[in-house]
Order: sequence, then C-alpha cells, then structure tokens
Amino acid sequence: MPNTVKVYGKAQSRTALGIANAYLVINPDVTLEELNKAFPGDLNSANRCDTIFVDVNDAPKFVTFEGKSTYEMFFFEKEDEVLTLKDGQKVAMQQLWQKEDFDKLVEWVKQYNIEVVECKPIEGFQKGGFTLEYDADPEVVAAPVAAETESEPKAEEPKTEEPKTVEPKAEEEQAEKKKKKLWWLLLLILLIIIILIILLMRGCGCTRQQQPVAAEPAQVVEPVAADTVTPADTVEAIQKNFNAAQFEAAKATLTESSKLVLNDLAAMLEKHPNVKLRIVGHASSDGTAAFNQKLSEERAKVAADYLISIGVAADRIQTEGKGSSEPIDKENRERNRRTEFIVVE
Repeated sequence: MPNTVKVYGKAQSRTALGIANAYLVINPDVTLEELNKAFPGDLNSANRCDTIFVDVNDAPKFVTFEGKSTYEMFFFEKEDEVLTLKDGQKVAMQQLWQKEDFDKLVEWVKQYNIEVVECKPIEGFQKGGFTLEYDADPEVVAAPVAAETESEPKAEEPKTEEPKTVEPKAEEEQAEKKKKKLWWLLLLILLIIIILIILLMRGCGCTRQQQPVAAEPAQVVEPVAADTVTPADTVEAIQKNFNAAQFEAAKATLTESSKLVLNDLAAMLEKHPNVKLRIVGHASSDGTAAFNQKLSEERAKVAADYLISIGVAADRIQTEGKGSSEPIDKENRERNRRTEFIVVE
C-alpha cells in the first residue's frame, strides 16, 4: 500500500470525498468505527449527525421530512460515491462542506500522509470530481478508488520496474481481475452500440409508427401542487450553510471563497427548481449611512448577478440592501460585510 497519496479535486465537497478515498487506499482494512475516529465529527459544522460517516442504511433517518427522505442533499448516496469497506459495508459520507471546515479537513489529513494538491472551483452546474496520485507497492493491490465525475486525470511519470518472480496464486488472481475488467469493457461497448442504434432509428424515422386512433375529447388535468412545497430541510440548509459570502471593506467585489459558496448554492437550487431567494446585502458601520445603504444594495446585486451568470433563472432572485442597520457582530466589522439568502417561496 502507498505511504502517501496526493488528491486533485474539483469542488470542495468532491475533493473531501477524494480525501476519504485516499484514506481507504492507505488503510484498506479500516472499519466504520475506526474511520469515524480518524475523522472526528467536529471537523464539519454542517453535520446532520454526530459522525461524518454513516452506514448507507442509517443515513436517511437523519434527514427525513414528512415521511420523505432527503438525505441525498446531505450525504454522498450514489453507487459510485459511497465507500465500500473491506468487510463489504457500504458507507455514506457527509456532503456539505463550507470553506472553513474544508480547510480544516485539509490540514487534519496531513497527519495521515494525505496531501490535497489542488481544489479547483466548478463553473455553473458542472459536477466536481477527484483523482488520486500515489506510488503503490508492486506486491500489494491497492483498494479501488471511487469513480470520478468530471475531473481531469493527472498524467503519471512512466516507471521502470525490475522483473520479479510471481507466485502461481498471484498469477491466477491477476488473470481473474483481467477477465472481470474485460467483461465490464464488453458490456460498456454493447451498451454504447445499443444507444447509437436507437438514436439512428429515431433520426431517420425508422421507429414503428403507431396506428391512427379516433380522437378523444381533451381532458382537463388538474395541476399537481406537490412539488411547489419547499422541504423544511432545504430552507434550513440554505440559510445555515450559504450565508457566508463576504466582501472587502468599502467594496462590492466577490472574493474567490465567496464564489465557491455561491457555486454550491447554485447546485442546490438546481435540485429544487421551485425555490426562490431574496438576497439581502449588509455593510459594516464604516462610512455614512447613505454610502452603506448603496454599498449593501450593490453587494446583493453582485451576488445575484453571479448566480444568474452560472445558470440560475433571474426570476427566482430578489435583492435588497439594509445598509449597516443589522450587524451580526459589533466587535468584528468584517463579518458584517456580507450577503444573506432568504427562501421566499
């Protein structure tokens, strides 16, 4: 197994998932209990429970609203995202990571010889991803790493290995693994061929035409209003986790860390198209009341314009400025230079 692992990621949450996979590569025999000891729950202030990792069968109970599980908003729950331990147990990891918590996580894992080389921001509604880079012991087969989404793989330097004697048992295991990889490759090729055939048939009008049927009177279908209700967990998540877009003194320019926060907010809005926001800008007590009022309005508009530029519909966003009338910390003026996001529908 490798002594050190380097992580290259896109988006904070996906890079955090890459860190967890890197830990499994170094410690392939770890249990769920040991995993949570290695990553204490207080590393993530947005936790939905006391631990960062939970069994996938237990995760939904932490985020159930009116009988409906919404845990996919808070845990990595897809097949290529969950962690599989050596005993076969499937583990879900907390998904929401604010910048302050993410930076703390990056420092924490240095003690385990895990280095986060880069964490690139995403644009629009792109998904993040990660790749791992390490030099494995040629006599040990490393644990598989979770599949990436859209991150670009790092090129590795070619290695020269001296020939060695391979035991018959190891030879059989390697042959079996090659067979499995070949089987999956053939299945993927077959699936691609089927999809291409279907697309070609649709494009040339070769699909079977339906027989004409007698026209029936049009029926009026009442619209279903179920999707217009915003889950309480969604409102809580937005107001708790994304009111963190900060500004420099006397400026309405977004910082790079604020853009990362707004990227994650845009991804959540895509999952819940019925949610509308009011963005409220605030200023510190520096300057005159008139100047601070105008500055707070500009900060709200800058945050709204950025969300619209990465794909959020303009009619889902309202803006408002409150000057320096509502400070959240009279001792720390920097915290008062902010925007807040309020769910209005």
